[in-house]
Amino acid sequence: MMSLLLFLGCNSAPAIVVQETSTHEERELHKVSETMDASLFKRGAQSQGGWQYSPDVRVCATAPVSERRVNKALDFWRDLGYDFNRIYYNDVSRHCIETTFSYNTIIIDLIDGTHREPALATTTSWIDRETREILKAKIALKNTWGEADRILEHELGHALGWLDYNQTGHIMHHEWSRGGLNTAGVEVQ
Repeated sequence: MMSLLLFLGCNSAPAIVVQETSTHEERELHKVSETMDASLFKRGAQSQGGWQYSPDVRVCATAPVSERRVNKALDFWRDLGYDFNRIYYNDVSRHCIETTFSYNTIIIDLIDGTHREPALATTTSWIDRETREILKAKIALKNTWGEADRILEHELGHALGWLDYNQTGHIMHHEWSRGGLNTAGVEVQ
């Protein structure tokens, strides 16, 4: 079975093609920068896809964020109509240790050395190019910024499919200092 996936990474490099092979199927991944053409952002918040099923959320034991902070960020999106399945805190399972993890999962972990500075956090999502279904996502937070207001909410927005939106005061604004709690356009329809 051949399926095309769109691979989004906040603050990622320009488009490249990567091969991922498993025993059951071969997938072609296409990596693109999450910061799209500026003209896209003039029409309002843009979604790249959505989850078919409510995702599990796994907060790795190494994530620089408290359970209270994660709950606050999840509640922010729940109030907008989004659902999450099981939430795992202080996770030390293979999902947080290995580089591959299960579909229908959002991972929250500590940022590593592969992310560009001055990123406070990044989100990488795997999206089926044909159906626009989000298959899995990984949020990586900078050690000193995990508890900061709006950082996790913004990154969860990416994990839920939303791109950066260049409107001052909006939760999806790319620059933390220019963002805010405006959620226009990102509510569940």
